[in-house]
Amino acid sequence: MKDLGRRLPTTIVLIVFAIAAIRYLPVPYFSALLYLLASLAAWELARLAKPSRYAWPLVFSNGLLVALAFTVHGFDLGHALAACLLADGLFFLFTVNSRERLESFSRDWGFLALAVLYVYFPLYFMLELKKLGAGGNYLFFMILVIAIGDSGAYFIGSAIGRHKIYPVASPRKSLEGLIAAVLTAGASGWLAIVLFPVPVPVPVAVATGAVIGLFSQLSDPVESLFKRAAGQKDSGTLLPGHGGVLDRVDSYIFCAPLLYFVVRYFWN
Repeated sequence: MKDLGRRLPTTIVLIVFAIAAIRYLPVPYFSALLYLLASLAAWELARLAKPSRYAWPLVFSNGLLVALAFTVHGFDLGHALAACLLADGLFFLFTVNSRERLESFSRDWGFLALAVLYVYFPLYFMLELKKLGAGGNYLFFMILVIAIGDSGAYFIGSAIGRHKIYPVASPRKSLEGLIAAVLTAGASGWLAIVLFPVPVPVPVAVATGAVIGLFSQLSDPVESLFKRAAGQKDSGTLLPGHGGVLDRVDSYIFCAPLLYFVVRYFWN
């Protein structure tokens, strides 16, 4: 609560920016914006994971290949991952030329795979949700449900939370807060389709909201593990009162792919 004065202006700017980008940006421009967002998150993840500086030439190029796979017709994800594998392997083959480089080789390649699979790949399902149509309402559904579920978890967990469930990753998160997140996110599923209409029955929207609320509360502490391992409170300082970009998108890492598959295979 004490950070509310710092968080509120940033929150308002982020909301207005997100609405404008989702509603009005064509797919190629939205993809470019998403690439920038994911790259900032990958940069913050690198500050936590601490690969050697030699891994950097490939972080953003790997991410760009993933972006192209989701954006350009005919260049699929299999092509992108094969190109990443080839480029990374050749890069390390010709640059690991000292004992120092050899010692960091496994960690560096592991980080490159982590950046692709944990940041770029799941976040690009936000583009897939936008491409499903309805003026970006599928994306708005996810964002609203996560925001309300997080608020429910925060306020209820702060008030009555007693049973800790992630003592290492997120010591302040409680079972009571998790239950509140699922319930409030489920209820917000109905509100979301009222504000952002999509073709789905209310019971299905409510059930989907509850599932999204649950996975949001699972995704957040996974990101927290990286911060705890690095001894950091936030992933960065770019967003006043909110920490870093990775702190803001951590819930979407699990929830964007999840909602996309739910919509594709259960809503239609």
